[in-house]
Amino acid sequence: MPQIPSEINGVTIEFGPEVNRDVHPHVLVMLNHVVRQKISPGQILKRIYISSANDQHQMPSRHAQAKAVDISRINGMKISVYYPSSPVVKEIVDSLQKAFEKSPYHRENFGPAMKQKLGHPHHVPGHADHIHFSVN
Repeated sequence: MPQIPSEINGVTIEFGPEVNRDVHPHVLVMLNHVVRQKISPGQILKRIYISSANDQHQMPSRHAQAKAVDISRINGMKISVYYPSSPVVKEIVDSLQKAFEKSPYHRENFGPAMKQKLGHPHHVPGHADHIHFSVN
């Protein structure tokens, strides 16, 4: 399996200590589509922190299938703290989630801005403190 690189489209990718970077190739296609420095007008995405990928979950989780990533920090700022209070973090998170909906292989898009599965609203608990993206 390919590994998530430490840089995508000029954006530094940081990883939690337990993150297994080996993922399904569709995850890399999706990340290359979504993760961009100029993801939102007037804001620059410099860094994301992937807190989970192919790890820390049990089947049938998309993580255990190497088909999901969780992003919990934007430009070094925790989404749990700064999404509601920082216009920069809010704009970038919202833009990432919107871009994901147009990315190849999109499946689950859970986060503070929206919760969608296969392009339709989907109720799932949690995800106010991170973005969860999974692919088909």
